[in-house]
Amino acid sequence: MAVTRIAESAAIERRSSPSAATQPAQLVRMTRMMNVYTPTELLALPPGGQEQPPFRWVPAVLRFLRRRRLGIFATGAVGLVLAIVYLQLATPQYSATTALLVDLRQSNPFRQQPIVTDAQSDNTLVESQVEVLRSEGLARTVVAQHDLINDRAFNSIGRGIIGSVIGFVADLLPAGSGGSANTAERQAVAVEKLQRMVAVRRIGLTAVIEVSAKTPDPELSARLANMLVETHLQRQLGALADVSTLASGWMQKRVVELRDQAITADRAVQEYRATHNILDTDKGQFNAQQLGDFSQQLVSTHAALAEAQAKFDRVSGLSADRMIDAPMSEAIENSVIVSLRKQYLEARRRESEWSSRYGASHAAAANARTEMAELQQSIRNELRRISETYRSELEVAKAKEAELSRQLGVLAGAAAEANTDRIMLRALQSAADSYKSIYENFLQRYTQAVQDQSFPIAEARIMSQAIPPHRRVWPRASVVLLGGMLGGMLLGLGLAILREVLDQGLRTPTQIRATTGQDCLGMLPRLSSAARHADHGKAAEPSARLLSTQPNALRHVVDQPGSAFAEAMRGIALRTIWRRHAPGCQVIGCVAPRPGEGTSTVAANLAYAFAEAGYNTLLVDLDLRSAALTRALAPQNTGGVAEIAEGAMPLEQAVWRDPQMGFHFLPSAAGRSAAQPARVLSPLRAERLLAALRAGYDRVVIDLPPAGNTADASVLAELLDGLLLVSTWGGLEGEALAEILEELHAGRDRLLGIVLNRVELGRLEQYGVAAHLPAPRRHAARVA
Repeated sequence: MAVTRIAESAAIERRSSPSAATQPAQLVRMTRMMNVYTPTELLALPPGGQEQPPFRWVPAVLRFLRRRRLGIFATGAVGLVLAIVYLQLATPQYSATTALLVDLRQSNPFRQQPIVTDAQSDNTLVESQVEVLRSEGLARTVVAQHDLINDRAFNSIGRGIIGSVIGFVADLLPAGSGGSANTAERQAVAVEKLQRMVAVRRIGLTAVIEVSAKTPDPELSARLANMLVETHLQRQLGALADVSTLASGWMQKRVVELRDQAITADRAVQEYRATHNILDTDKGQFNAQQLGDFSQQLVSTHAALAEAQAKFDRVSGLSADRMIDAPMSEAIENSVIVSLRKQYLEARRRESEWSSRYGASHAAAANARTEMAELQQSIRNELRRISETYRSELEVAKAKEAELSRQLGVLAGAAAEANTDRIMLRALQSAADSYKSIYENFLQRYTQAVQDQSFPIAEARIMSQAIPPHRRVWPRASVVLLGGMLGGMLLGLGLAILREVLDQGLRTPTQIRATTGQDCLGMLPRLSSAARHADHGKAAEPSARLLSTQPNALRHVVDQPGSAFAEAMRGIALRTIWRRHAPGCQVIGCVAPRPGEGTSTVAANLAYAFAEAGYNTLLVDLDLRSAALTRALAPQNTGGVAEIAEGAMPLEQAVWRDPQMGFHFLPSAAGRSAAQPARVLSPLRAERLLAALRAGYDRVVIDLPPAGNTADASVLAELLDGLLLVSTWGGLEGEALAEILEELHAGRDRLLGIVLNRVELGRLEQYGVAAHLPAPRRHAARVA
């Protein structure tokens, strides 16, 4: 169907040249009808100005892993094999662990009060114990106490066969003058080896420390772990005993000194008391107690004096006429006055009664008034007696107050003098109390030190001792195998990333357009070996200048019309038809950046595609240096391009014809693989050659020499209608291809596009490009 459409386009071209306005629409319709490659990467690009969709990088990563999976899996397999070899050769290691608990709060029968610590102090203590267990000093003590330098089981570790033999011979030889130096060196080696074998770690934030020993011998592992912990506890107990001995000796001397000082200070206090007559009672100082008693008496005397003065003043202040009726407590409390006042009131009642009945002059009324006057005088006399009593009490109170004040003054002077003496007494007493307190404290510590010396308790204790293990801790098969495989795969991933970074070859139309700015006209799959070599068909006939019809890579379009290569080649032919610059004959050159890109195969199949479509097509071999097409199609030619360019032979006598397709081929030169390019490609001869080619054909396909080796291609590009740049899939970097395009600067405006040759269709999808193959043959194409 594709051949029919190319033929129809050729017939349309012969009848009339389509206008520029209708060509694009026809090209789009014909391209959609053909089963040719469509650059899906360009279709996947978002419209301009729109934001990229999220996680767009995930498909690219998956494609990268897919195309590099063989290398990654290969390195993973190598790592797995190395892990298996390691498991077979590695020496098994056994680990034994002793658990140690650090606790300052453990019971001590001689300690009166428990030790109180905080979390920070406990953490510091545990970490200090860990560092001590890791120290070189402890390891040196273990080596010395247990004579590990002469322990065969310990010394055989890490030697190997050769080392064991050497060590055995060295043990048989007599020790020389350097025996002590050799022993010190062996001890240092043993200490270093022991530190490598032993691991000390703290379990989380607890006070538990695990001491593990890992050796090839289970018994030795348990023995080393237990030896290290037991030696540590012995050193700790020895250090405690030494410290307790030194402390108790010093404290004993100090206790004697402090006892003498306390006795001397107390004797000075007692002597000072006796010298200065300072007495103390149970209630305090004697002088202070007397001073307090006199002060209280003086206060009471002051109160009594005030009361007596008030009573005397109140009685003395009464007038003579108010003494009888005055509201006085003395008058109420005195029985004599009470009796006289009753009599007085009774007499006044009678006088009032008689006077009202008989008149004031009556004898009875006069007698009553006389009685009243006598009673008033008696009351006044009694009150005067009470006043004199108050006066006497007032004088006594004043005298008592004066005496108490005098005695209090005397006591105050004596107390002041005693207080002055007590200043020195307090200083002496304070010194005596201090010496007594220090003495008691040191006596208690001395007692505790004596008890600790006789019964020392370490700061740590063994929770569980190490026992010989039954299972090895290394190598673990699962860990080694998984680690080897993952390590190999990670290494393979790193190498794959490195290869991906270093691999700058162009493999997609998007890369070609981004690097060179040119379109990719097609992607030609790699031809299978069966397609390149076949046995049926006719051989070439040099006498009749007939080409061979035997199947080969140069005529794959004809031999395998349904293959992906043929479909892609027809698509390239169709695109070149619609990209011509002028109507009429179209001369197309095929050029490669370097040799070996398959330019001759592409040029021959392109010519066959044009011939298959009905075009009068000529294939020309202008690669005068290598003449690959001439050697393959017409090795026994009698004339070619060189003869026609020089005018020595007409075109009709030099061309060869394909009897099956009517296809014509013009060799490079007669019997030579390389003519003189500078002479043949001179301007005059080149124009004459192309004019002769244009005269008799609709399509002329020229196989040009590589652009990177000579200037032939760039010179001939100016005379061509179109130029196809053929590059191997992934074989050329973008910068190199851009440099080739710069060398073809004269023909860049005639460049039709770039063709990727030898594409591996099986890997094409790994680069985000969909390879559209014919449905019946999609899975049958075996690429070589």
